[in-house]
Amino acid sequence: MAQKPTKSPNPTKRSTSDPRRSMNLERVLETLRVDGPSSQAGLARRTGLSAATINAIVRDLKDQGAAEIRPLNGREGVVTLIAGSGLFIAVEIAERSIHGVVYSFDRRLRVSDEVHDDSDLEAALRLIRSLVSKVGAELAEVDGIAIAMQAPVEKATGAITSWCNSRMPGWAGVPLRESFQSALGVHVIVDNDANLAALAEWTWGVGRGVDDFLYVRSSGGVGGGLVIDGSIYRGGNGMAGDMGHVALEGTGEVCYCGSRGCLTTLVSERAIVNAVRTSPGAKRTLSEVIVAARKGDAACQRVLAEAGDYLGRALANAAKVMAPSVIAVGGELGGAGPLVFDGLLSSIELSNIRAGSSSPQFVPGILGPDAALLGAVAAILTESGKGMSELEPWMTDSRLAMVPFPAALAV
Repeated sequence: MAQKPTKSPNPTKRSTSDPRRSMNLERVLETLRVDGPSSQAGLARRTGLSAATINAIVRDLKDQGAAEIRPLNGREGVVTLIAGSGLFIAVEIAERSIHGVVYSFDRRLRVSDEVHDDSDLEAALRLIRSLVSKVGAELAEVDGIAIAMQAPVEKATGAITSWCNSRMPGWAGVPLRESFQSALGVHVIVDNDANLAALAEWTWGVGRGVDDFLYVRSSGGVGGGLVIDGSIYRGGNGMAGDMGHVALEGTGEVCYCGSRGCLTTLVSERAIVNAVRTSPGAKRTLSEVIVAARKGDAACQRVLAEAGDYLGRALANAAKVMAPSVIAVGGELGGAGPLVFDGLLSSIELSNIRAGSSSPQFVPGILGPDAALLGAVAAILTESGKGMSELEPWMTDSRLAMVPFPAALAV
């Protein structure tokens, strides 16, 4: 059977033979993606373009269904990027499970599905085909798929790093992007889950408006993503920002990466659950530990405070080297509020990072467990020349809302 051609990202209608006009358009699009909705006067100030040029670009974007003008007052409106249309799939692949969501922008519809106790290419392909079927579509109608791997992805091979093979044997040596595209015939993006979660928080969350942003995701595992000058920085091997394997304890437990005392061995779900295994009442998950701590379980409170201390030590070192404007903690630990952040901030205070010219803000992520999936959408939209100034309510799962917490904490 002949292989069907891969569906590439939708070409935009903004192509032009005038390079200057194209550059002006990109400046406006980037401003609306990064800074969010803006008046036309605000766009002119931020881009340095004339009011007439801004007016023409906004009119073209509106005609193409890529932007809309929402009333602000009696005299002007706010320009907001919108995705308009498209069918996108985001898939998050973990050690023993796969979670996928299909986003239909035409119907403003979000449908999810999960696979448990199975994690390999065939299981992921079945899930994707199931998602497409659930919205009554065909694979040929899908405009893009993004895969968020809960493992570092090597730049040279396109597969998960070899030291993750024992943890995710179903994905050992699999050239991810090529395998998915060959099987599905759809354009596919593959990245580490923490990179995509960082992209989501930078695009729509606590990192919005800053050029340099570090995000750490701590739930089942620990990962990190780094935004430098407005772009995800992956480094020479594709694994930059992986905070989970920062070594903190020279005599600590041996990590699956081969090092000893990595942050993953100290604050991952497995590490925290193991630390309270002798306390009354079985806690099988990190969520159960956090709930018990909120109810007054002293052992759980102590372990979460210690996790915050370890996070603070790792982030303080990162802040001294990377000097990001904002550092966010996401995942379940990020949603634990003061149970973790009290220890984190105390640890950072002891590190004396204020000796530098400025200190970063330390904040909890606000996008919750959906962060990597939303980052997958952001990656697809950006690559296809689209964007969204704001998340639309239908795109998020309200059941996954995180516990409210102060928006910014500077030390």
